[in-house]
Amino acid sequence: MTVPAHTDDIGARILREQVDSMMRTSWSGAIAAFFVGLGFWTIAWAQTGDRGALLWAALLHSCQLWRYLGCRRYLRTPPEARDPATAGNWYARALLVNASIWGLSPWLFFPRDNALVTALMMLVLMGMTTGSIASLAPHRRALLSFPIPVMLGLSSAMLWQGDALHLFMGVSALVYLYVNLDFGLQQHLLLTEALRSRYEKEALARQLEEQIAIARRASEERTRFFASASHDLRQPLHSLGLFGTALQRRLDSGAERALADNLMQCVNALEMSFNEMLEVSRLDAGVIRPRSEPVSVAALCRALDASFGPQAEARGLMLRFRPGRHWVLGDPQLLERLLGNLVHNALKFTREGGVLVGARLRDGGVAIEVRDTGIGIPPDEQARVFEEFYQVGNPERDRAHGLGMGLAIVRRLADLMTMPLALRSQPGHGTLFRLWAPLALPPARSDTDVAPAAPALADWALHVLVIDDEAQVRTSTAAALEGAGMKVALAEDGSQARAAVQAARERDDPVDALICDFRLRGDEDGLALIAALRAEAGEALPALLITGDTAPDRLQRARASGLPVLYKPVSADRLIEALQAAMEAGLAPADHDPLAR
Repeated sequence: MTVPAHTDDIGARILREQVDSMMRTSWSGAIAAFFVGLGFWTIAWAQTGDRGALLWAALLHSCQLWRYLGCRRYLRTPPEARDPATAGNWYARALLVNASIWGLSPWLFFPRDNALVTALMMLVLMGMTTGSIASLAPHRRALLSFPIPVMLGLSSAMLWQGDALHLFMGVSALVYLYVNLDFGLQQHLLLTEALRSRYEKEALARQLEEQIAIARRASEERTRFFASASHDLRQPLHSLGLFGTALQRRLDSGAERALADNLMQCVNALEMSFNEMLEVSRLDAGVIRPRSEPVSVAALCRALDASFGPQAEARGLMLRFRPGRHWVLGDPQLLERLLGNLVHNALKFTREGGVLVGARLRDGGVAIEVRDTGIGIPPDEQARVFEEFYQVGNPERDRAHGLGMGLAIVRRLADLMTMPLALRSQPGHGTLFRLWAPLALPPARSDTDVAPAAPALADWALHVLVIDDEAQVRTSTAAALEGAGMKVALAEDGSQARAAVQAARERDDPVDALICDFRLRGDEDGLALIAALRAEAGEALPALLITGDTAPDRLQRARASGLPVLYKPVSADRLIEALQAAMEAGLAPADHDPLAR
């Protein structure tokens, strides 16, 4: 049978730890053993005058020096150069020799007529045996090498005397040896199992770290792949949407307009799918930072009714709201997005009956519930409905049911706002989603908080510079902006952009705003180019940053720049709306976030 490699490694680590521990304790124990031995033979020789004590002393101290030098050499060897197996076997042999010398002491100078020295001998030899158990317990062979020769030497010498007292003392020494060996072996097993458990846990922890690293690398590779694929796919889709809008404006009526409308419906469906995937990427990248302000649940419900009421009515379903007069603390745009996904999901899987959105006080906060009478979710699938691309009852991936990203976004938004989300469902009886939000007090109203109406873009006669390395994107963007009555200049890189700005200034028709792609050709990027053009112009030109990237690091850079960021594909209306917001602000607002648009 083949032994797994990690098992061999654990065995080697256990042996190393056992030998190292034994050597460290023996280093300090050798000094104590020297003085005990010195006092023992000195008192015995002084009391009995037996020259055997001197011979025994020479043997003992020579062996102690040999052991001391061996331990010292091992402990001074670098840990990576040590050989625990060889050192452990050597030390066990050295202990056997040392123990045999201690066991010879009753035979070399037994105090037959001196009860005091006899008691001292018994005390010293038993004490040495007991003291060795604790220091030698890590190593089984060493543990057996010392107590057995010592106590057998003492017991045999006692039994050799033949009288009842010495016979009793000899038998007691054997019992004492058995008790100490049993205790020592139990300690050895406990220490070994503790070390094994420790190293197995460390091995499992390392394996877990390796698996986490593998999963992290796979996730990073997946993110890079999707970011690259998303960028490449978004470019033509972005242009397609802008060209389609321009075509719709030119075809006011007739069969051709119907074809253009159908084309835009397909484009809008694709945009929705891309935006759902982008939203997940942005949430994972941490570029969306929720605000915390009082939000009226009734206002949220009015927005949901406006968005989903016609859809429910068209399908013959009831969409009811019972918001009460509750206010919660959260981000109004993110809350509307979260609840909108829940309502959309409920309507999608409800064939008859309807959907109820309500709110009530619960656990010191407000529980916002979305309840439907739909098909329900089986218990074994309820934990998976929040995964990306997972859909209940859609194994064939019918596009009419969407991508399966709605609840994944719901989970991320709930976690982002630290609002607990619960699911309760029964197949055939519908589903209930409950979101717990902190209770808030309604804000004080002010009649002065009314924003003045903004002038239309047509009133500004804008001159816009579009910078993008894709020719189709430049052309389609120009078509959309020119259709709204703007003047457009095009550039594919920084040099052309600088030339266009300079030419416009010389014609006394300066550029009013910039629309720049984030990732340009080569090493250029839109953030640096916008900063350079603003510096050359001597003013903070209103600017929009457009990108098709979904990589977390790029999303974070875009978010941190403070520029308004639009994510391809962008509709013509959305592009013009964002440009108007930038012109109104005069420069890019730092807290702009197009998620809720």
